[in-house]
Amino acid sequence: MPEGIKMKVLEFLQRNKGNEYAVEDIAEALKVEKVSVLKAQLTRLIKEGKVEKTPEGKYRAK
Repeated sequence: MPEGIKMKVLEFLQRNKGNEYAVEDIAEALKVEKVSVLKAQLTRLIKEGKVEKTPEGKYRAK
């Protein structure tokens, strides 16, 4: 399941490239109830170089 969330997050951010989203906004858009799982997947995507965290604490596709 978390792997599925990771792909959904990446697809969402890539579809909305140029926009920045807070974790709560991503969770709401993707109907993810466990924010902790979402945060873990965002961390993995950052380590993979696919997503970046802004100084404001928001996320966007690279």
